[in-house]
Formats: sequence, structure tokens, C-alpha cells
Amino acid sequence: MTINVNWQGDCRFKVITEDGFEVFIDADSKSAPCPTEILLSALGSCSATDVTLYFKDNDIELKALNNCVTYQLTENEPRLYKSVNLHFSIEAKVTESQVKAAIEEAINKYCHVCLMLQPTIDITYSVEIIN
Repeated sequence: MTINVNWQGDCRFKVITEDGFEVFIDADSKSAPCPTEILLSALGSCSATDVTLYFKDNDIELKALNNCVTYQLTENEPRLYKSVNLHFSIEAKVTESQVKAAIEEAINKYCHVCLMLQPTIDITYSVEIIN
């Protein structure tokens, strides 16, 4: 697998995936997300994807899903991610135990981004169910 990162001037880069998709990154966050925002976006979207797949596999109709990623940084430089909370707002006819089972499987078994980050970052979650 290959990803190309092409410098665009200043701290801006164009990322081209193996399938030809383009993503722009700006370390100064003036024209695009910074690299660490992309990392958190990957965490949020990967875990949300696995939650939606759990619902699909269990014949649960999902009407809406939002995953709000909040984080805390370490006190000293370099300011690294210390902890992350994934707050899932889900609109579906589900029980809280079904939602928790979906999220637990996502973050502890299937989401590759979660699995890579968990050894160094405390990843928690919270849930809001909208029926």
C-alpha cells in the first residue's frame, strides 16, 4: 500500500491515496486540517464505520449517527494525545446495551485506528440514543 505526500508550499501538503483520492493537509490549519486533526478524523470515522456495520449485521435500522471526538493533550511538550472520548449520538430503535455492544466491538476488536492508538492513548466512549 502506498500513500504519496506532496509538498504544496509552506506547511501544506496534498496526500494522494493508492486509489487516487486526494486530501489536503496544512500543519498551520489555515487552509486545511492539520495532521493531528486528520488522525482524530480517522479514529472517529473508523470507529463509526464499525458501529454502522454492527447495526447492519444485526438488522438494526440506523437513521442517523454522529461521532464527536474530544481529546486531552499532555501538559508538556511535545503535546501528545493523552485521552480521547468518542461520543456517539445515534438515532435508531435500539437499546443502550445494543449500542454499547456495537461500540465495544468497534473500539476493542475491529477499528484498526483504535487498536493502533490504544496502547498509548486512553480511548473512552459515551452514548446518546435518539429514538
